[in-house]
Amino acid sequence: MAKGIGIFFVALGHMEDIATGTRVWISSFHMPLFFLISGILMAVKDDPAKDFREAVSKRFRGIIIPYLWFSLSYFIIDIGNLNVVHNIDLHTFIVDTIDSATFYGMSVLWFLPALFLASVGFLFLKKKFSDRITAPLLIVIAVVSYVIKLQFEKLYAANESSLLITSLINIVYIFLRAAVAQSFVGYGYYAKKLADRLLSSGSKIMSFASSRPGSLVAGMVLLAVNIVLAGMNGCADLRNVILNNVAVYYVAAFAGCFGIILICKALPVSKIITYFGRNSIIVMACHINYYILYAGIKLAWLVDSYNTHAKHYVFVAVTMITVFVLSAVVIEVINRFFPFVLGRKRVKG
Repeated sequence: MAKGIGIFFVALGHMEDIATGTRVWISSFHMPLFFLISGILMAVKDDPAKDFREAVSKRFRGIIIPYLWFSLSYFIIDIGNLNVVHNIDLHTFIVDTIDSATFYGMSVLWFLPALFLASVGFLFLKKKFSDRITAPLLIVIAVVSYVIKLQFEKLYAANESSLLITSLINIVYIFLRAAVAQSFVGYGYYAKKLADRLLSSGSKIMSFASSRPGSLVAGMVLLAVNIVLAGMNGCADLRNVILNNVAVYYVAAFAGCFGIILICKALPVSKIITYFGRNSIIVMACHINYYILYAGIKLAWLVDSYNTHAKHYVFVAVTMITVFVLSAVVIEVINRFFPFVLGRKRVKG
């Protein structure tokens, strides 16, 4: 459910028509949420105790294989945009192709290499070092990476006209953004382990917090903290490693992520939200570059032309409903007929 809510905010955050304050709030937690959940699931499955090569192979199939297939589909769409509808120029086509080939990631696909490197990187640290070393090392690596990124930012700006230099810098950015993402994966893992330990110890605070009323209260409080801190820190962007105030960014992100997770824990299970959460990779990959969001906005403008007194939330609602209805169609087509796109085998019968 938390992933389902997260992917809703990803799509909403890509709308140009939302308020700046809403965009600032969404950017404070929506991408860290996916990395943090990945870490929590690592703890649930006890992945660090498993064979490292097997864990890497599994993540390659589930993350990099989808990256390659979706990148190929983007490439085909780009060819159509270049030669048929003329939506892009040759330079943009070349940049997109380089971004895909280098694993920098065209458009939203940056997320998949970042997730792969972040999860594999954390598993490697867990294998090599004790938790006393790994836990603080995660934040040290992330902060150092952010400082390095600030220096490369100046170099990028000075050589923006050079495709070679900017492409090489983007390759460095792949690892810098993964280092920040790795900290969320790791602390998601440690948060789950700590929560389990406190629950098993019979802590009354944890017992209340794990109940539905307690989870709702704790989640609402954390979300309130997140909203305040997000407003203080401004718009963040994990794709481009824009964190602003690093300390505020992390506290806001953790508060927002755990707030969403705890609120989901308190609510009854929603099959619709869970459906999109389980298929969040498909929604992430298809909603922009398959022109689904564009179709939603076009339909919303059409509705507005007939209902001229409609409020802005009607425009947003029409857009989001359209996005997820069309995304559901893509989900069903891929899951039923092209599961190999997700690194899965087709189930017979």
